[in-house]
Amino acid sequence: MGLSRRAMCSMLLASATVGCRQSARGVAPVLAQPPEPAPTPVADEPAPVATDDDRYASLAGFCDGVPPVDRAEHDARVTSIAAAAKAAGLDAVVMEPGPNMQYVAGVRWGLSERPFLCVVRASGEVAWVSPAFEARSAAERLPEDAAVSLWQEHESPYAAVASIVGTKAAVAVDPGARGFIHAGLQAAIRGARIEGGPLESVRLRKTGREVDRLRRANEATKAAIAAAAEHLRPGMTQSAFAAELTAAQRAAGLGQVWCLALFGPAASFPHGTAEDRTLREDDVVLVDTGGSLHGYRSDVSRTWTVGTPAPAVADAWAAVALAQATALAEIRPGARCGRPDAAARGVLEAAGFGAGYERFTHRLGHGIGLQVHEPPYLRPENPRVLAPGMAMSNEPGIYQPGRFGIRIEDIVVVSESGAEVLGVPVGPYEDPLRGHARTA
Repeated sequence: MGLSRRAMCSMLLASATVGCRQSARGVAPVLAQPPEPAPTPVADEPAPVATDDDRYASLAGFCDGVPPVDRAEHDARVTSIAAAAKAAGLDAVVMEPGPNMQYVAGVRWGLSERPFLCVVRASGEVAWVSPAFEARSAAERLPEDAAVSLWQEHESPYAAVASIVGTKAAVAVDPGARGFIHAGLQAAIRGARIEGGPLESVRLRKTGREVDRLRRANEATKAAIAAAAEHLRPGMTQSAFAAELTAAQRAAGLGQVWCLALFGPAASFPHGTAEDRTLREDDVVLVDTGGSLHGYRSDVSRTWTVGTPAPAVADAWAAVALAQATALAEIRPGARCGRPDAAARGVLEAAGFGAGYERFTHRLGHGIGLQVHEPPYLRPENPRVLAPGMAMSNEPGIYQPGRFGIRIEDIVVVSESGAEVLGVPVGPYEDPLRGHARTA
């Protein structure tokens, strides 16, 4: 039976036999499942951790005034996804917990072997399929008017989905769902197939409100980097500086902060090394960090030196800054995603830093939103066409193994005529953080 949230709780109090929606034919047996793992709790996004460190008191309130996603925004997303599904000849889209479910309904749910599923029909209706014993937990997180089908331990959640959409429906199964979810739905519904088009097409182009959250999150991270850099000294370890960067971003109002702080030769590892290096005079400092504001992410990289940069470091930094600015000029509506990447590589090759992936060892950028990495990807030969509202990183780099690494990263959003850099950009040959690092 399809139950509202309120009715679901009432029925559980009255009866211990609430089952999933059934037809006259009954409910199919549960398909084979993976071994049962430890229970996974329902998870909400952690709130920013408060800090009483008055060194970062000036950052307090930085993220105030940016509203979270509300019901009207979620309803608009459902309408857009339903329309995209209908246009693609689909009857419904099915997703399990993850970024897509968070995007559609703001619901976060821990993954386990028991499927908890969201069904968006092409008609615009939304239905939920939940383990019956989790009904009260689901009721805490779903809208008051949510239609929920409950399944007991001996029943099939996939049959519950089939009873909602029909066994012959054309159903797009979220590619981000786990393999056994795909298999179960494809066994229960003849037209189920792995297809992310309706979800991706809507999520790719951020609305004005989404851009506002991304903008403030990235501004907060940049302000936090500048504030933390004031406390950097020779003798400090990478982990200690990462703790400073984390504290500063939390003070600014960001949650889920992550941080990579690399000194000297360690910076030649694009994503870090196990070494917890101690900062030395004249070392390169490479920071890659970000956090979350109402689920929307920041991702910023900055590179500078403590003391006087060596000529080779200064030359590499200037080349990376120019590569970033050149790539930015190519990020605009109608351009293919491979074009900015090619522009950046051309600058670095002309500056003597090798062709292809020789010293610039990764793609130019990745999309960003509810995930730090999501489409679109600015990588070589990617034919996807950029459009207004797409958000992505622009992060060229040079890595000299055993010596140093340079990376400059900003998040940009494609506008109607070009691209907006979210927060203060780094211009060619100019590092706004140089001079903030103090010597002992």
